[in-house]
Amino acid sequence: MEVANEEAACKVYAVLMEPEPETVSRLRTKYYSLRRQVCLIQSISVLLCFSCCLFTLLYHAFPPTCTENGTKEASKFEMQHQDFESHSREEMTPTQRDTSFIRLTVKNDVRFTKDGFVPWMDTPEYSSPTHTRYFILDDDNESLKVLHDGTYKVSLQITYRKFSDKPERDEIFLQHDIHHYTDGYPGHLPLLTHCETVNITHWRKSLFSEGIFYLNSGDRLKVWSKNLNLIDVGDKFVQKTVFVVYPHFTP
Repeated sequence: MEVANEEAACKVYAVLMEPEPETVSRLRTKYYSLRRQVCLIQSISVLLCFSCCLFTLLYHAFPPTCTENGTKEASKFEMQHQDFESHSREEMTPTQRDTSFIRLTVKNDVRFTKDGFVPWMDTPEYSSPTHTRYFILDDDNESLKVLHDGTYKVSLQITYRKFSDKPERDEIFLQHDIHHYTDGYPGHLPLLTHCETVNITHWRKSLFSEGIFYLNSGDRLKVWSKNLNLIDVGDKFVQKTVFVVYPHFTP
């Protein structure tokens, strides 16, 4: 009786352990489906990698025509731009480096009055052979005539001095002006003015002024000084008193 019970229990246990055929079939189907999906993904990844490698090799072996043309056009444009810049520099260099100017110094062989226009002469060591392209000093040695319209830089320095054994009772007022004469205005226009006061016994004073102005052809510049008799015409006077004009931008 006990043996029969054991055989029955074994049969029940065997029945419980064995899955049903439908479940096995369903699991097998899912397994094969998942395997196919994994294989498909792996195949697509391998194909994508191979396509990328092949495209990279072909791109380097046969570069696109549009890129080559664009590079050629860019290089051509850069060359033309460089040529234009070098040509522009070649055209502008003589203008920017044009040293045509006039440098005048005071004449020391004339009798100076108390006030009046300053007489000028060319400075030998600074003479420029082409200065007549822009300026000319009139026969009166007082008027500097402009020959071309343009923007000019005007610089003026006058050195005054006085040596006296007696102390000055009154202050000395130093002043000089640049008068601008033009056809469009009667009389003259004040271009530059400089003035200072001294009240000592022994003194030497340099007054310097400078400015940039537009001048027309035919205009004249004259320097008027209130103290002609005090202008220092001693040693190295060509460095003490100078009147310099040159084109700032060549017209």
